[in-house]
Amino acid sequence: MGIDYQPESSTIRTDVLIVGSGPIGAIYARKLVEAGHKVLMVDAGAQETEIPGEHKKNVTDVTLNDFSSVIQNDLTPLSSSMPSAAATLAIGGMSTHWTCVTASPHPNLEAPKLFSESKWNTLISEAQDLLHTNSTAFDASTRQDNLKNFLNASGHSFKSTPLACQKDENGKVIYSSTASILSPILSSNNFTLLPRHLCTNLHKQNSKVTSALLTSLSTNSKISVVAEQYILAAGAVLTPQIIYNSNMSQELPALGRYLTERMVAFCQIKLDRKFSVDDGEVNIMQGVSEGKKWVTMINREAHQYGQLPEDVDSGDVLDVRCMSVVEPNVENRVEFGEKGSDGMPTPSFKVSPSNYDMKLAAKMMVEYVHLPLLITNP
Repeated sequence: MGIDYQPESSTIRTDVLIVGSGPIGAIYARKLVEAGHKVLMVDAGAQETEIPGEHKKNVTDVTLNDFSSVIQNDLTPLSSSMPSAAATLAIGGMSTHWTCVTASPHPNLEAPKLFSESKWNTLISEAQDLLHTNSTAFDASTRQDNLKNFLNASGHSFKSTPLACQKDENGKVIYSSTASILSPILSSNNFTLLPRHLCTNLHKQNSKVTSALLTSLSTNSKISVVAEQYILAAGAVLTPQIIYNSNMSQELPALGRYLTERMVAFCQIKLDRKFSVDDGEVNIMQGVSEGKKWVTMINREAHQYGQLPEDVDSGDVLDVRCMSVVEPNVENRVEFGEKGSDGMPTPSFKVSPSNYDMKLAAKMMVEYVHLPLLITNP
């Protein structure tokens, strides 16, 4: 265990506390442990797989359609003000069932302006290496190849989707997740993972965080964590929720603001017989460009909202999704109200698309309507 835990005083001492066990928190943990630091990682979710944070496609032997039920059962609504906004409360978070799409962002239209383009390229390349990103996982699929070639001959620019995965010795695709990131350090004495522990507060003296307060969701006991560094990697809601609950919102006027989500258009298509050779999955995408400021993905991965009726043969069905770039907007935000039974302030969302967003979505819809017709009536 990478911590000094004193049960009689309910105090844990470590070099670094990481709150959240998704891929971002996992990468911090791995790099810090490999550099010789003691790391404690906590998450409010339970450990649902034998290997912490394993992708459920790797351990669940079900059809793609049945996997939709697995995901829907894992999603918890975040707020009554936006019922469709949901997250997974488990070790690994959303990485236990994510699509594993890890394409590089467009440098001008998608990448944040935090760093230069060259710095982003270096960071993204390292992240993709840690996630085993490749664009060849399904290139042996004749169906994918035929569909990609047909669309590109029709004026599109589809490529094999960059996916965080690798194949085992039997050719099975193994999807990356928190488990694959943490695997080199799981047995290290410098790493400790505590499931079902909710971080509720950070305590400060002057400008320095001096401790964090945890609640064990199994025993309801309180634990104080004293660390040299504190990393909040708990997502777009819990991270600002912890900061707000720690009375630090006045120091961070943008807390919870600039909440961003793409405009999404979605449909399902049944492939024409020309493409229906069932020899492998299809996973292709057309990235954002100056001329088309939206991503188009064709695969069978829309499990949150793409479940098929039981009497429909899913073998030739694909999901088509278009997702547009949106303008950052300071008024799009998550706010926090009265505390709930867990001691955390209740989140509510205020999000509206701008006129620019709506005009771009209208352009996107033109292609969205055209593309399924093109595929189903070649």
